[in-house]
Amino acid sequence: MVDLSEDGDVVKITIPPGFGLTPAVVSHPVVNLRNVPSFPAERQTIEFLPATPLEYLERWIASNEIFEDNVRIASVVHWSDGKVSFSILQPQYHGEPATDREIESFFNASGWTRIRDRSGHIIFFNYAFQTLAIDALPRNCYINDGSLLPFDVILCRPNDPLEKFLCLYPD
Repeated sequence: MVDLSEDGDVVKITIPPGFGLTPAVVSHPVVNLRNVPSFPAERQTIEFLPATPLEYLERWIASNEIFEDNVRIASVVHWSDGKVSFSILQPQYHGEPATDREIESFFNASGWTRIRDRSGHIIFFNYAFQTLAIDALPRNCYINDGSLLPFDVILCRPNDPLEKFLCLYPD
């Protein structure tokens, strides 16, 4: 749920039981109709799974540190059914959706490396911050006065399966 605060910030509240999404490597069985022995039994892909409360908070901390954002927790809501939500305040961004080229130029100029993902996602990795940026798409990046403003880009520190799947560190 999204609303505006008196200060013009966007107010967001998570809808139980969710806390946004986080990328994860998921394996799916592959049907081998011809029984070819060399055919893989499964394929791996990156999918977005529900984030834990800690992953959600780490995402916004990273956004504040890396993009110099100003996301703040407004409240923790404990519902009568025992579920929990977070309410956050985020600056309202204005501008036009950035193009894919503008987004890639911004991330490259800011020390990010474009990672080839065979799942089809556009992913950037910042080795200095040890952070992945996923979902850096025009809906989450605006251009205002010639500057790119990323918001709602999913930031995370990759776990071992993500590191291996994306070949972040050559063997």
